[in-house]
Amino acid sequence: MKQTPPAALAVLWQAAAHHEVDRHRLHLVPSENGLSLGARVPHLMEAAVRYAFPGPEGGGENWAWPGQQDLVGIERAVAGRLGEQLGAEFVNLKPTSGVSALTVALSALAGPGATAFNLAERDGGHGSTRFIGTRLGLRMKDLPVDPATCTLDLDALARRLGTGPRPELVYLDAFMCLFPMDLPGLREVVGPEAVIHYDASHTLGLIAGGAWQNPLAEGADSLGGSTHKTYPGPHKGLLATNDPGIAARLDEHASHFVSHHHPADVVALAVAAAEMDERGPAYAAATIINARRLGAGLAERGFTVCGEKGGFTDCHQLWIDIAPLMDAEEASRRLLTAGIVVNAIPLPHITADAGLRLGVQEITWAGMGTAGIDELAEIVTAVLRDGQDPAAVAERAQALVEAHRPDSADEHVLRVALAAIGIGGGA
Repeated sequence: MKQTPPAALAVLWQAAAHHEVDRHRLHLVPSENGLSLGARVPHLMEAAVRYAFPGPEGGGENWAWPGQQDLVGIERAVAGRLGEQLGAEFVNLKPTSGVSALTVALSALAGPGATAFNLAERDGGHGSTRFIGTRLGLRMKDLPVDPATCTLDLDALARRLGTGPRPELVYLDAFMCLFPMDLPGLREVVGPEAVIHYDASHTLGLIAGGAWQNPLAEGADSLGGSTHKTYPGPHKGLLATNDPGIAARLDEHASHFVSHHHPADVVALAVAAAEMDERGPAYAAATIINARRLGAGLAERGFTVCGEKGGFTDCHQLWIDIAPLMDAEEASRRLLTAGIVVNAIPLPHITADAGLRLGVQEITWAGMGTAGIDELAEIVTAVLRDGQDPAAVAERAQALVEAHRPDSADEHVLRVALAAIGIGGGA
């Protein structure tokens, strides 16, 4: 066996050190999730280094990359499984990320010069949508949002469309979200000709688990997004629709924007999709229960939690206006010292430059229930409200990590792999 070069070993030592520290933290970032051992294993297989493309017009494989029938079969099967979870007849797995799916959708669903509406960043829209749409030649305009409810202001939109251009595309890109959108109402306002695309990056797992609105059933023409937030899969993306014409356009544009869509990630997504078939409904419901419980617990302890009138949240996210206590970045640093990772990020409709955006999907996927959520609220309160030394509180956060850690097989496999290249022991 060829020896691993010293420079490569140094890189792996560094990554292993990060892994060891990071696995002892509670992760509350809404855009991340855990990945099972089964979904990690494909990256050690031949799938990680091979090309595999489904053949044209439903063929088994592309003749230019022979011998990949098994990988092609897996892709077709997981597309079908995801379609069942999302209520979609057509699923495209070419996108390599949420922004990759975003780019394909903007290109495929509206041509240069067309008017497209999306959410402004100040209202929770994704920062890349306006940039990419403008570069593609679209005339991008803001969707109006009601600050009191953090939802679309359809009356304001109707007034705007009465005096201005009507959209060819409405791109719903809320990466900051608390509550569902009124998709039937939006359809009534924009009319039957406009294409409504729903970016489900953050809520994909909740949709698949039946605990969030199903966009394709409520009026959206297509949906897309990443597969590693509330959906506990690899860093990848997808597009889905029930419209054959839209599916053909998405396929065409995806084939040009993405040359290779990473078979190992497709296999990992297939594993995650099978896990969601088994655990998805219970997990999705528990995620929302945990988010609301944490929101209520923090509010009871004096924190300013956005969306209180609506029950704080209907998804995995919580927004905390931490400015009455301290700067958001300082709060994030203190929590990190205590072993808790959170976003310090600009929040819609607060006066401070940033707040805290929390997500409970990863700890819920790991099995945390309401007792753990209550303890988490106490730990956050001790660190941010009561001024306790974060390092002294860290053992309480570590106890929650240990109580919800995956079985030891994950670490055993990693240790064996590292030992095989000369790092550590394999016991």
